Amino acid sequence: MSHPNLSADVPEKNSAGTDMELRRLLLSCMAETLTSAQYQVCVLNLLEGMPQKDIASEFGLSRSAVSRTISAAKYRLRRALGYSFEPADPMEDFLEED
Repeated sequence: MSHPNLSADVPEKNSAGTDMELRRLLLSCMAETLTSAQYQVCVLNLLEGMPQKDIASEFGLSRSAVSRTISAAKYRLRRALGYSFEPADPMEDFLEED
């Protein structure tokens, strides 16, 4: 299950507009893929930079619960974005035939 049109929507050049567009696309994918708790915790930690201990305090959770929530969310996002969990073969580029 990969997020439709994500790669087609990603702008090419780096700029403030590009950063905002990438953030919008990421938030959209997160909203579609994650549970409400995962979404809230990830926005605070990954996008806003809030430390896990502060998130734990804010939500009345243990630090390990916050860490597990973030790990589970990252896993779901990788699957949604079509991330391959197999390590890349560094020789793959050299073995392609013309």
